[in-house]
Amino acid sequence: MLPQKIEKWISNEFFPQRVLLSGKKGLVDTAIKIAAQLQKTTVEKIHSGIATDTFLFKDDGTSVKIGNKDHPEKNSVRGIIKWISQKPVSLHRIIILENFERMSRDAPHAILKILEEPPSQAIFIFTTQNHHQMLETILSRMTVLRIGHDFEDFEIAEDVKSFFQSKNLIWKFKKIKQLDKESKKEKDKSIILNFMNDLLIHARFFEQYQKHLEILFETQKALMGNVNTKLILECLALKLTK
Repeated sequence: MLPQKIEKWISNEFFPQRVLLSGKKGLVDTAIKIAAQLQKTTVEKIHSGIATDTFLFKDDGTSVKIGNKDHPEKNSVRGIIKWISQKPVSLHRIIILENFERMSRDAPHAILKILEEPPSQAIFIFTTQNHHQMLETILSRMTVLRIGHDFEDFEIAEDVKSFFQSKNLIWKFKKIKQLDKESKKEKDKSIILNFMNDLLIHARFFEQYQKHLEILFETQKALMGNVNTKLILECLALKLTK
């Protein structure tokens, strides 16, 4: 059985072109089941590699390379881009890539352009056991789905929940002042960046907060620079309170 949300997407013929399955167990099996339903084929054919328009890229323990520019290997980023850009024989051209976070350092940048503007019949299904290791530019373009039991106990932290939901700006500004004070006292900017990261994590995994992702990414980018972090967070608080 596939998660209810995925079944709904497939039945409504509205499956996202870029999906990231995040969890610890059963991710590739889930991705294959999705592809089988979308392509109206069998799981066995995908596993065996005879499903023409579905490419299963299993993690073999080595990082994914960019590949040769003129004659890219199939198991490289350039090979993936070339393959996914070809016209499908069936309904879609689907790439399943296991453990995306294990890509080599420059590989995610190389695949970013086609993720931004994917071919109309292309579908990317990536899996990850640790989304924290993935580039924000990649994550921002993916529809993230939690899979498996490892997230059943993942609950939203109260201070993060309040920062999203509360209309009490005084509380939010006090929280920001506290973070700013701790950061200056410890001379450690990561105290503020970690809170920002918590906001992003929860926004990705809880649908009610996903509408804030764009402004959260903009805020995180601003915080990484040499800026007034307190002012930046206060501006974020105002925008979330509207």
